[in-house]
Amino acid sequence: MRFSLSSLEVAGLGLVFVSTHAVTLETRQTANQITTVNLADNTGTPLHLASGFLYGIPDTPEQIPDSFYENMGFNYGRGSGAQLAAPARGWIFGTTEFQGRFESAVSNYNTARRFNAKFILLLNDLWGADGTQPAGSVFPGDGGDWDSYDSFIQAIIAGIKSNDMATDLAIDIWNEPDAGTLFWNGNQEQWLTMWSRGYEAFRASLANTVQLFGPTLAGAPETTNTWWTTFFTQIAGDGTVPDAYVWHLEGSTSDVNDDLQTNIPVLDSMLSSHGLATKPIVIDEYGVFAEQCPGGSAWWISRLERYNVQGLRGNWLSGTQLHDFFASLLWKPDPTDATATGYWTNGDYQVYQYYNQMMTGHRVATTGSIDRLMDSYATVGSDKVRILVGGRQVTGTWQVTVNSLSSVGLPTSGTLDITTFQFSFTGSHTGNVGAPTNLGVVGHAYSGNSVSFPIFQTDTTTTWAFEFAVA
Repeated sequence: MRFSLSSLEVAGLGLVFVSTHAVTLETRQTANQITTVNLADNTGTPLHLASGFLYGIPDTPEQIPDSFYENMGFNYGRGSGAQLAAPARGWIFGTTEFQGRFESAVSNYNTARRFNAKFILLLNDLWGADGTQPAGSVFPGDGGDWDSYDSFIQAIIAGIKSNDMATDLAIDIWNEPDAGTLFWNGNQEQWLTMWSRGYEAFRASLANTVQLFGPTLAGAPETTNTWWTTFFTQIAGDGTVPDAYVWHLEGSTSDVNDDLQTNIPVLDSMLSSHGLATKPIVIDEYGVFAEQCPGGSAWWISRLERYNVQGLRGNWLSGTQLHDFFASLLWKPDPTDATATGYWTNGDYQVYQYYNQMMTGHRVATTGSIDRLMDSYATVGSDKVRILVGGRQVTGTWQVTVNSLSSVGLPTSGTLDITTFQFSFTGSHTGNVGAPTNLGVVGHAYSGNSVSFPIFQTDTTTTWAFEFAVA
């Protein structure tokens, strides 16, 4: 979703306390406030599944230096010229204006491929339905006329072939048709016809060289959501099954449906009832603007990693800023100048850099707190265990419990020295923030092959990483 917008503090480990006081705090936590790490459960090689974003790439190649992409582990992009002005307003304004948008998509695709990242085309933006289209704009199939849409699809196919774009390319056949009239002005039946018609044309010309994503809805899977139920009925009937099931998670942080923990069991049940096989899942927009901070990003990283789901950050900027700033991970001195440089990173970017550069080795299983407000992602490297935690716009005290310490060569009891790093959101999205602050080491007495320590969350944006040596 893209909208126009009006443009010793905390110690995660209780650094100011001795370990005996930390233990006292731990006993006060209820079961629903604990996130756990199981060091004995190897869940595979880190793939940095959360390191993608919607738009955020300038159309001028190399405007943002390579290091900004490389350090955060950028691996998935998505875009197609949304909100560009004439002569790049999209298909409904003529083939020249379509070509202007497609050139933006090609530029962004080529940038993504330089970093071995995958890329998603958004057909609604190439059409010109990007939320800024004038009232009365034509949509595919209006009045039963599909000629323009068929020509549109053929123009995209020709563009993909002529620009050698098939490698690691996916196509969103339409974005958020269920989001009111923002991107779609037809009914569900018209949307479903468009889906099948586009799907079949792409398969006929491109076979399986590109992936087809859908339904790309704003709403998550629910048995009462007719956009989902009619989609499943349609694809089960005509065989137009997407290569990945895609939706967006940009709702309320208090809504249990804005959470993979709820979505995946519901999706699996719905697929089974329609006789459809499971497929990979891509959340190609995650997180509302307020969650795009160290705590929120770490929470989403934890969720996406647990469920092995690829995710791309939502982008809440607009106009030329939509095509810049890595979806609010960067800023620069003159944000009104589309081609200006001088970029710096904010505190949110530092979370992704730590996630990419430091969390190597292998992943281990974690569980989020039962209240769903705190979560963790953990890796075991050759030197250290690293745990990144994140809260969902919350304040209060939570707890991390790390089990099976002996599986990394540590004794089952003793004292464990844990280093805490603080990720701050100084200056919000425009702040110039460097590496996380090393808050030092605290020794924690433990027994039973398990150690616990508290997280003191006194604001909704700051978050923490914890490290301790393996034997």
